[in-house]
Amino acid sequence: MPNWIAEEVSQAGSLIREIDDFTGPRRRTVNGPTLRLTLSQAVPLLEGLAGNTRALAVRQLYQLFGFDEHRQLRWRLEHKLVQALILDHYCPGTVPVTRGLDRHMRDMDRAGVRRSLHREFPDGFFIKSALSDSTGELGDCDRTHLILTDIESGAGEAPGIVDETWIAQERIDMVKEYRVHSLEDQVIEDCTFRRYGRGNIEGEREAPNAYIQAILDKLPNAIIGESLYGWDVGLTPEGQFRIIEANPSGFHPVYKRGFHCSGFYHDIEWGANITARLLRFIEKVDGVQVVVDPDAQEFRHEHKFYSDVVYWQERLKTEP
Repeated sequence: MPNWIAEEVSQAGSLIREIDDFTGPRRRTVNGPTLRLTLSQAVPLLEGLAGNTRALAVRQLYQLFGFDEHRQLRWRLEHKLVQALILDHYCPGTVPVTRGLDRHMRDMDRAGVRRSLHREFPDGFFIKSALSDSTGELGDCDRTHLILTDIESGAGEAPGIVDETWIAQERIDMVKEYRVHSLEDQVIEDCTFRRYGRGNIEGEREAPNAYIQAILDKLPNAIIGESLYGWDVGLTPEGQFRIIEANPSGFHPVYKRGFHCSGFYHDIEWGANITARLLRFIEKVDGVQVVVDPDAQEFRHEHKFYSDVVYWQERLKTEP
């Protein structure tokens, strides 16, 4: 069985102490019976979006809730090595063993990297960028062989876990992979989908949702409060779940600097539908009405998306 690198675990300890010392509520307080997402009022939030503007509604929701979009990112939870170390601390065994490649190669002949990784990860390993997004959609998720070839020809040296460029992660045999979405300490029950593929999976959601809810229940307020996560969860042939990675919303400080959220919310085809599902969930759990007003027609693309969200809000009223 592969092991975590003790030096990396030790470095994560300082972040964990900050997280444990953080005081703040676990769940939002919503004042008033109505939340209004008015496009004209959201326009200033266009500046600082990392990707396409279909994420504007989610960023505006952060503003309306008074969420700090820098909160989880102050501990660099968007960095895949950092998040793996922290999640394993609070929920041991839920994340595949992960290590930074530079740390792994310290004092090692580069020609022996491939051999050492096969020795340390006898059931296989997966190499990916520590900072990335949409790798699955880009057909870019498994470049292990190419990355190793580059590393063997020379690579830099990372002094700390947040400086790692590439990570090696224990390869998990998966029959399915899901994206589960959560808002603070609750799973959004009808916003779980297969990671690769389209369509509703109503009959499959209960198990991955329950798995992530159990994880949320164990995580501290600092990680959960004011959060909107997209969790990538793998199902093994034995029927067990493992967290592959977490995708925190917020203002990412390094890679594609700016506001990020799960790509499902701003998907070109289904983003408006899934955003409407998020808003319906908020209406249900907070006892409020969420009104979306696409009032700024001069912002053509954003106006269309907000209008599509309104359309799906009405459509979803006919669903249980």
